[in-house]
Amino acid sequence: MDKKKIIKYAVITYTIAWALQIAGSIYMLNNPDMTGQYVFKGSLAVCMFAPLLATLIVNKNLRGMGWKPQIRKNFKWLIFAAYAIAPVTLIGGALFYIIFPSLFDANGSYMIAQNAESGVDLEKMIRESGLTMQSFMIIQLVPSLIIAPFLNIITAIGEEIGWRGFLYPELNKSLSRAKTWIIGGVFWAVFHFPAMLLGGYEYGFDYIGSPWFGLIVFTLFCITAGIIEEIVYDKTKSIWYAALLHGSINAFLTIPPVFLNANEQAMIDKYAVFGPFGTGLITGLPMLILAIIMGIAVLRKDTGRNKEVTV
Repeated sequence: MDKKKIIKYAVITYTIAWALQIAGSIYMLNNPDMTGQYVFKGSLAVCMFAPLLATLIVNKNLRGMGWKPQIRKNFKWLIFAAYAIAPVTLIGGALFYIIFPSLFDANGSYMIAQNAESGVDLEKMIRESGLTMQSFMIIQLVPSLIIAPFLNIITAIGEEIGWRGFLYPELNKSLSRAKTWIIGGVFWAVFHFPAMLLGGYEYGFDYIGSPWFGLIVFTLFCITAGIIEEIVYDKTKSIWYAALLHGSINAFLTIPPVFLNANEQAMIDKYAVFGPFGTGLITGLPMLILAIIMGIAVLRKDTGRNKEVTV
């Protein structure tokens, strides 16, 4: 492990990402309208390429990351990366709403409220189309979520080149795989902290234990997602599948909030750190269990290989 490389990578990545997040957050706070929201989200999208740029500067090239996807060989991992998170997220969302039943609404009040902020009368649109809210939600969600993981590769690849392509392998040269997962996940989480502290990214500002509890929960989420993504990268030997999984996570984590009850905004804000977005402590629990199961299986296999080499 080249510590100087890692420090240089971290400094470059955080300097670029944090500058963008701080600027975007300040602009949004001074312009609390849709324009401010777009600028903030835009700054987050752009900063996803900071790890890629840092890797290019520190590593000089992007060779050895598996740019040939070898789809036939990795087809089962392609399906896993694209869609395995969907049922996990649905289970997590169901668990959240079982614990907080008053926050559940199948009539789309949250979607209606979100569209109203953009000046769109969603109820009128649905009524004029002759659809019910439920059928409209299915028509809107299902096709988009089938495609979304692949579209999200465009931005996710910027982070994955840095995290899974450079940082995790570099850490793993001197650290155990488990330590690499933990430390790499912390690096990844800290990357988002300015947006969380200044812009309310992920959980807002009014949740229980704000702001420190949110930082802890999000760090746990990044460790969890990082374990699964690193395993997929290792199995496929292609950075595209890690990016696809990253894009899939970003897509499917937005499903449970569709069923929020917009009339309970105070409770939504209060319990945001628990869910219903997939980064919440409760909603993210099934994904944590998946990561633990996959992690244990991989570590046992690694141990078996080491014993064979020793013998």
